Order: sequence, then C-alpha cells, then structure tokens
Amino acid sequence: MERFVEPLGSERRLAERHAVKTPLRLRVRQSNLCEQRVELENVSRRGVFFTTDLQLSEGAMLDLLLEMPEAITGMPAADSICLVHSVRVEPGAALSRTSGIGVEIDFYVVSHVATARWELGPGMRGLVSP
Repeated sequence: MERFVEPLGSERRLAERHAVKTPLRLRVRQSNLCEQRVELENVSRRGVFFTTDLQLSEGAMLDLLLEMPEAITGMPAADSICLVHSVRVEPGAALSRTSGIGVEIDFYVVSHVATARWELGPGMRGLVSP
C-alpha cells in the first residue's frame, strides 16, 4: 500500500494556490458589520487567503463576493458569491492591526448577471449598506 502513497513533505495543501492580488468584498455572518472591502492574496479551488483589519477567529462564517479567475475554474472569469468559514488566522506584525485570514469555501454560486449582488446568493442576507 505504501508504494501508492506519495509523501506530502512540508507542503500539505490539497489544491494549487494562485497568487491573485484583487479586491474582495466580504460580510461577516450573524454580525451587524457593514460590507468590508479587502485585498485577496491568493486563491485555490478550496479556499482563499486575504488580509483585513477585522478581528476574526477560526470558525467565523463569512460571505465573500469575488471574481474567480479562469486559471481556477477553467471557464471565463466570473463573479462568485461564496459561503466560507475561516480555518486560519495569522496575526500581523506588532504595530499592524492587519491579519491574514485563510478561509475554506463551503458553497458558492456563480453570478450570471453583469454586476453580482449579495441577494442573488443562496441563503445570503438582504442588502447591506456599504
């Protein structure tokens, strides 16, 4: 059996990551916080990593609105509305309030309209003022 298993070494990710610096819109579920705009650092088929000054903990449920690149989906780039949960929080430097947040995608819907809107996603809350 061992001959069929390849050692993972120090890299344990199951999906290739793509460095993509692009804006990302997010909302914290079960929170009164308004929509936040943050910068996406990288993306894979299973999740994304971004930086924010929000104080999030592991397990936090979020709604994300982002453009999935063609390199990930194999289809032309399109806006996706995602339900995610945080799996990693990397505190920033001592003087920085910014943290790195790694999230796993639980569910997503590709938007088929020119401008994606939150209310088009399943289970999403209604409109939130920016």
